[in-house]
Amino acid sequence: MGFLLGLGFLCSCTEDITMDLPAGRKVPVIEGSITNEFKRHEVILSYSNEMYSTEGFEMIMGAEVYVASGDDTIWYIEQEDKPGHYLTDSVAGQKNRWYHLEVNVEENTLYSRPIRMYVDTKMPNNATGIDSVGLLPKLDENNIPLVDDSAAVCVCPYFQTLNDSSIVYNVELYLNGVRFKNRPSKLFQLFPMSGYAGYYFNGPEMLQNNIPIPVGIMNKSYMHEGDVVKVKLYSISKDYMYFLVAQKLAIGVNPVMGAFPAMFTNVFSNCDGIGWFSATSVIEGEGIFHEF
Repeated sequence: MGFLLGLGFLCSCTEDITMDLPAGRKVPVIEGSITNEFKRHEVILSYSNEMYSTEGFEMIMGAEVYVASGDDTIWYIEQEDKPGHYLTDSVAGQKNRWYHLEVNVEENTLYSRPIRMYVDTKMPNNATGIDSVGLLPKLDENNIPLVDDSAAVCVCPYFQTLNDSSIVYNVELYLNGVRFKNRPSKLFQLFPMSGYAGYYFNGPEMLQNNIPIPVGIMNKSYMHEGDVVKVKLYSISKDYMYFLVAQKLAIGVNPVMGAFPAMFTNVFSNCDGIGWFSATSVIEGEGIFHEF
């Protein structure tokens, strides 16, 4: 009886409790990259928000942004229609090369002094290319293909890997030229090559029980005869991998739209700049889907 009375007393306590959380301070945030793809590369500059803030975030405008590598300088120019977004002309970076990002903001809303931020990063090596991409049925526990409408399609690239176990791939899949988003698919986004280095990926010498190794699995009900699936494998550093993992674990936090200073960062600055500038090398290949 005493236990029940005590329980009733606890359940009757409905008074609201207000928690006075300390306010965070704004800091400059960098998100950007350069790759070995011939295209326009982007750097996005903003100020962070407080955690759980529902207000919009402030972009950093009027910055001087460039990347230096040896005797080459690549400029990122702010876009008139997208403040805080800085784009290069169409250029391609090079594998195994160091890049120095420099960001200078003379007039800013945080400090009475100019903001200076910089990053030094090396573009990792990568394989020469992807020879082909197999779109294969997923097998059941008895190695029998699952072929009903709800079955899965395994996306299996074939290529000669480098003898470098430190390589980590950030995987992107495209269906008919459109990047996979909000689709019933499973993407093994971060794919370490430890254990696969030096082998021909999905070649007979590395397969176990003749089962191909996918980098993504797609729902067959979204596939049609003749669909084109493209795989892009971005070779990234392990430090960048840790940053991406921390990003996923920090619920509700985006490095551009309100990260907090506890996030991993490769940004050095004369203030408390955070974020990540990555130099990544990419290979890609395509496969044609055929009904099975």
